[in-house]
Amino acid sequence: MVTRVTSQAQQANSLQNIFRITENLFKAQQEIATGRRINRPSDDPAGIRDALLLRTGVKQANQFIRNIDNNRIFIQAGDSSLGSINLNLIRAKELAVSELGGASTAETRSFAASELGQIISQVFETANTKVKNQYIFSGTNFRIQPFSSVTSGAVYLGNSESFKVGIADRINVDFSIPGSQVLATDLNPQITNSTSLSSLNGGIGITTGSFSIGDRAGNTATISVNSGDTVSNLISRINSSAVNVTASINSNGNGLQLTDTNSVVSQALTITEVSGGNTASDLGILGKRDGNLTGSDLNPLLTSSTLISDLDGGNGLTLNQINIVNGSASGTVTLSSATTIGDVLNTINNSELNVTASINSAGNSLQISSNSSTTVAVVRNVGTDETAENLGLGGGKNIFATVFKLRDAFLKDDTSAILASLDSLDSSLASINNSRAIIGASLARVDNSDFVHEQDIVDQSEQLAKIEDADIVKSASELANLEFALQATLGSTAQILQPTLLDFLR
Repeated sequence: MVTRVTSQAQQANSLQNIFRITENLFKAQQEIATGRRINRPSDDPAGIRDALLLRTGVKQANQFIRNIDNNRIFIQAGDSSLGSINLNLIRAKELAVSELGGASTAETRSFAASELGQIISQVFETANTKVKNQYIFSGTNFRIQPFSSVTSGAVYLGNSESFKVGIADRINVDFSIPGSQVLATDLNPQITNSTSLSSLNGGIGITTGSFSIGDRAGNTATISVNSGDTVSNLISRINSSAVNVTASINSNGNGLQLTDTNSVVSQALTITEVSGGNTASDLGILGKRDGNLTGSDLNPLLTSSTLISDLDGGNGLTLNQINIVNGSASGTVTLSSATTIGDVLNTINNSELNVTASINSAGNSLQISSNSSTTVAVVRNVGTDETAENLGLGGGKNIFATVFKLRDAFLKDDTSAILASLDSLDSSLASINNSRAIIGASLARVDNSDFVHEQDIVDQSEQLAKIEDADIVKSASELANLEFALQATLGSTAQILQPTLLDFLR
């Protein structure tokens, strides 16, 4: 049986061949022009998926490199600053040793006190170093000068949180050390239900006023805050309001936690000020969250009723003994039975060592002074125990307490205090070196991560090129073959399809 092929079928088949060759020709021309094998998802669906993942990986690596490059200076500045303080402490120790010699007099010690005053000024300047207009030893309170000079020495005004930067996926590294970890002590009491709002924010307190809570279902309520409120009063007021939000103290024990309990969500959890006040901001809860809201550190003051177990952010302190050198009235005080700061103060003040222990002016550490105008009370750790250091009374990281005590010992010609200060200087030097070792380890880790990310970018870029980039030689060869095929197809089609007048009369 003979099957007749119509002219329409011939034309359709010929056009299909021409369109197919033309399309392949265009693709080859595009690969040569762009240098890419994949120019749209349909070119290679599986390849485009891998390419997108690789591009995301390269972008992440580049962002981590930017994080490191933009903030490495904080680590470097911290190390340089501690190196400078270390040299100043070495000079202070040299002065102390020299003024214990037989040739030393009250006059030479007065001169030594003058030089030590210059050293203290230099240490203050270094401790308040700024990088990119941010104080490097303030923790995360970058705009607050960390150390302030007071009559009895110096106080720390920053917080105990480290400045962290992401250097890899789910990996954050400390790019600075808070001054409370290396140059001074912050006992950092946690918030409790009985904490007065007036004691928050380093004693500045909370602005009296109101704030509004909008839960995730759209319910709103206005919460009033009074000057005499405690944390418990505030939490109860929020929990009994018309919103489905539960207030509590956050897991770090340093701020508030607002938990939305709605099952149906229509908006973000929103905390706003009322009448342009600052109440919500002072409470560290101002803003919007798609989930629950964890408030910022509210930095409560230390009080005589503060529990020892509530210090160090709720980790508590283990107290043992401290040694107090105060002229002839010197001895060891046992603090292991103390449960509150008031117990510590009373035990020291009743020790018959002629000293007065108190909370410092910043409300974050303890201090001891001699009741005699001719002696200086120097507090030291006993053996390897760190009770004195942890309470901020002397030695170790209490750099300013150490150098101020030594200066006063020079001025009062108190050789017992000068001798006792040598132990404090040694422990302070050891603390500085330990902190520099920590910084050095952080810098090494950061530099290693930087190298890993740069190598990762190279590797992923090579893999991306293998997936996306065109083989120009191969594409050029295909282009030549396709051009020849197109011309041949056009020629053969012209021979096959030769319409006559009869074709139009059918």
